[in-house]
Amino acid sequence: MATKEDFQKAPTKVIVFSPCSDSKSDKLEITRGFKTPEAYLESHELLEKLRNTRKHILEELGAQKGNKATYALDLYTGRAYAEMRSSGSYDRLKQRLLSGDEIQWFFLSGAYGVINALEKALRYEATFNRSIANKNKIPWTADIWRKTGLSRMCDEIIQWFNLSFVYIFGSRDYTDFIKGTNFWNGGDIKGVKMFESTGQNGTNWLSPRLNHLAEAILRGNLDNFNSRYPKRFYKQGECGN
Repeated sequence: MATKEDFQKAPTKVIVFSPCSDSKSDKLEITRGFKTPEAYLESHELLEKLRNTRKHILEELGAQKGNKATYALDLYTGRAYAEMRSSGSYDRLKQRLLSGDEIQWFFLSGAYGVINALEKALRYEATFNRSIANKNKIPWTADIWRKTGLSRMCDEIIQWFNLSFVYIFGSRDYTDFIKGTNFWNGGDIKGVKMFESTGQNGTNWLSPRLNHLAEAILRGNLDNFNSRYPKRFYKQGECGN
């Protein structure tokens, strides 16, 4: 089990926040040590809120639909994540994350709030999108996480690392939580970029057919990626997306 000290030993330079997906799979087993929230949250208040809110959504609201734990990275299998797998970048990205080097990946999640890619996760049905929740009769949790302080949690995650770049992906249901952070609103990190999708296509910006951030990270081509997308904020429809 990885601790906060393990995280801080790594020369983390890049953090990615991306959305969960409706499509999920718990077929892949956890093969090495997993991370826990203590690795990225110092505040006991926020840790307790994170755990209690997850428990409330998964158990009391009935969002949990599986009992087999897998990495959060392996849980989400929506279109863009599936394209990352078919392109070959997924396996290499997973190995980089497992090596504990300079990349950290977090998912914004209707059930887990924010969860590290190498944290244990169970299959669930919950969303920040009200229309999807109503249509599928599953818990809508955006207000719950807003009251819990999800934006504060994201701020505390950022404070742990000496970062060069932060990349945020997702529809507005997800990016709104980042827009409420201090690091987005005038923080000290200059290399912050947000790619906001429209409708329910929150992961489109991550598709290898488009900007392919994962491949840029793996090849060390972030300067090229950043020069291709020089602005701080992009909406879907810009740059051909």
